[in-house]
Amino acid sequence: MQKVVLATGGTGGHIFPALAVADELKARFPEIDILFIGGKFGPEKKLVSSKGYKFLGLPIKGVIGRGLKGIGQGILLIGSMVKSIFYLGRFKPDVVLGFGSYAAFTPVLAAKLLRIKTAIHEQNIFPGVTNRLLGKRVDRVFLSFVDEFHLFPSEKVIITGNPVQKKFFKIKPKENFSSRNLLVVGGSQGATVINKAIVNCLKELKSAKINIWHQTGEKDFEWVKKVYDKIYPKAKVEPFIEDMPQAYEFADLVLCRAGASTIAELIVVKRPSILVPYPYATHDHQLKNARVLEKQGAGMILMQPYLGEINLSAIITDLLDSPHKLRQMANAYQSFGYNRASENIVMELEKLVNEN
Repeated sequence: MQKVVLATGGTGGHIFPALAVADELKARFPEIDILFIGGKFGPEKKLVSSKGYKFLGLPIKGVIGRGLKGIGQGILLIGSMVKSIFYLGRFKPDVVLGFGSYAAFTPVLAAKLLRIKTAIHEQNIFPGVTNRLLGKRVDRVFLSFVDEFHLFPSEKVIITGNPVQKKFFKIKPKENFSSRNLLVVGGSQGATVINKAIVNCLKELKSAKINIWHQTGEKDFEWVKKVYDKIYPKAKVEPFIEDMPQAYEFADLVLCRAGASTIAELIVVKRPSILVPYPYATHDHQLKNARVLEKQGAGMILMQPYLGEINLSAIITDLLDSPHKLRQMANAYQSFGYNRASENIVMELEKLVNEN
């Protein structure tokens, strides 16, 4: 392989697996030319460019569920298709790999029209609209989980797992869970509901001497930080954690959403978790993701509608008061085995490119 396009965007759940595959491609083929294509309005440009990869943006936003606004987005979709055809015609990749999200739709479809080899990767148990639409058209379908809903042609499906960046594999398994360290992460863009839930019990968490590192997301950072400055100024509060490996090293317990990339990272770093699935995710796929960890005893699920009714500080404190329980939860990750998703995908892409 000499040239590869990775199409991704929208959220970290789509972007981080693409970055993991890009790193593996570079490790396997040092001279390879990698181009990312994504949306102009999401976080993908910043995240991709910070890793030193080339990025081209499309004027595209999500269309599904936007009503009249979706008509305007449909017009942008046509413009994105034209641009995708132009970008691919100029770059001439050996293969285009899409990672779901609206931003990946037109690059993969354009590649198919240009007779460039194509593949998609689906992170979640239940695939999103983009991948469901593209699945019957592409040459390969890489999945993180078994296709239990039979939504893709079986002859195209390869179970690869969900790629995780290599930096997370350097984190050593934790032996001592007595530091009372809580990591709060609402996904790459934060989660207002989780932010409010933590802020509402901040006095109790401080009284219990729990150390907190909290990623708020850009939107909520200012108001959350003001509350922390007043109640618990020693806590670490950031809009976005740049060094997630360090954050996971810190954590005895992680309170987080249940996006596929978060689940994949937790499996690699083996940190006990309290999972709050996003209730409006397509076909409730975050709840399905979370149950993968809960079933093995590695995570606990708290449903968002009940966050205001339960005693969240007591649940957190009870777990951090029990290092033995946290160690059991961490050990439960052993049943998942080693994540070789990036290697699997690169190997299958190489096979695809070499096919006549």
